[in-house]
Amino acid sequence: MPSYNFKPQFADAIRSGAKRQTIRARGKRKPPKAGDIAHCFTGLRTQHVSALGWFPIESAEPINISVAGRTVSMPRDGRWQELDGDELQQLAQADGFASVDDFFLFFQTEHGLTFSGYLIQWRYE
Repeated sequence: MPSYNFKPQFADAIRSGAKRQTIRARGKRKPPKAGDIAHCFTGLRTQHVSALGWFPIESAEPINISVAGRTVSMPRDGRWQELDGDELQQLAQADGFASVDDFFLFFQTEHGLTFSGYLIQWRYE
């Protein structure tokens, strides 16, 4: 089952159920699938580790983010499409950011100008 470590800024939103998703980079492991349990923590591998919860994953979809172009693309109907302004605002808020600007600034700081990964969503129980 996948384990995810979150920055402290997201901990309260995850505990309360306000944040029910994470965007993670592609890696060597296969992406999670619906039915897997997301084990969510903050401070993982430190003496200050805190469990945020265990949540059933509902979906893991590919996502591409271009900070320079200020675009987010996801597959729809068999082809990649950019999210429109409203969808982008909803994505940023659902991921724990106050604004689209904060969302892009975070990804630029953490990942650079381009990012390819998965949008992983879970059910809060």
